[in-house]
Amino acid sequence: MSEASGTNERFHFLDGLRGVAASMIVIHHAFTANIVKLLNHVRLPALGFYFKYFTQSGVELFFVLSGVVLLRPYLRKQKEFKAGDYFYRRVKRIYPPYFFALVFAYLVVWLIRAYPDWYSNVWQWADLSVKQLSSQMAIINFDGYYYNLAWWSLGIELLFYILVPLFIFIFPGGYSVNNTSMWIKLLITLIVSTLLQLWLTRYYPQLYNYNHLVPDIYQSVCYPVCFLLGILLAARDFDNNVAVSFITTGSVLVAASIFYLPLVNPGYGFVYAGLIILAFKKQSLKGFLSKPIMIWLGERSYSLFLVHFSVFYLTDYIVAHFTPERNAWYGMITRLVGIPVALFAAMLLFKFVEKKQARGLVTGEMFWPWKMEKLKG
Repeated sequence: MSEASGTNERFHFLDGLRGVAASMIVIHHAFTANIVKLLNHVRLPALGFYFKYFTQSGVELFFVLSGVVLLRPYLRKQKEFKAGDYFYRRVKRIYPPYFFALVFAYLVVWLIRAYPDWYSNVWQWADLSVKQLSSQMAIINFDGYYYNLAWWSLGIELLFYILVPLFIFIFPGGYSVNNTSMWIKLLITLIVSTLLQLWLTRYYPQLYNYNHLVPDIYQSVCYPVCFLLGILLAARDFDNNVAVSFITTGSVLVAASIFYLPLVNPGYGFVYAGLIILAFKKQSLKGFLSKPIMIWLGERSYSLFLVHFSVFYLTDYIVAHFTPERNAWYGMITRLVGIPVALFAAMLLFKFVEKKQARGLVTGEMFWPWKMEKLKG
């Protein structure tokens, strides 16, 4: 969810794609559950299924982007890989904003538990012990408990960061892959990850079960194809034909996910890999994603990802003091208030914490989005 720093080049239209990914995740957490309920009520469950996993697919977009941006300078010999420097930059980039977001999330959950109302019942499980707080500071969490549920995917991305030296060893600088070997690698990765899902479901269902996907670190078995696609796009350029084949393959996998749910993850990975190729090739798409407002949102996407769900929790809790139950008015007020407050909280976190750790920013000095007019032309 955070971008690579210290590279020799920065593609600002990829920041625009980060903004799209973050917006999809916010929309998913703000609206999807109620929309799916409505679609199920009007007897359109299949449409609800596909809508749910479409809005959630901002996660897959983030994962593919991570591989592209993080590994591109190393795989193209633009920068020498130094493990110590790499891990230092990753920790510096990820943890300061996360630490402040964790403190905020902890205080929100403490407030909800300390002064209960009807909304507080959903937080009865919350463990506010020092032990639980310490475990969440590590980001990679094996017990599946989070003060902010969105953070489960950050643990998976962190696992990818840890494995980057291995990937650079497997795909050394200047590594070239033809289309045939690319498809073979992707097919083998898809088959192996699927077999692993089936094996875990049968023998260790308490860790992973493809029939009931629990958002935790064990979901990493669903995303190897996404990260491999990012690595391949980092290693070489692909033409529009490959982009179309990726999008077609992904669409087929997403359609088939109604029969086997984990196919949705590599499915959207393929779709977004194709979209990224087109963003490099198509000036119209690149131009849209490079719009100042898109870059502004993308540069704040990590902060928005970190805080939006905690702001939603706090907003839901406060509004619950004035409404007797979770009804239409409650839903409308919490979203009308929660979304702009979440964006404002992200702006504050970016300005005072994240910006200090980031490089190559275009909009770093522009707090308000309407200041983007200064960048036009």
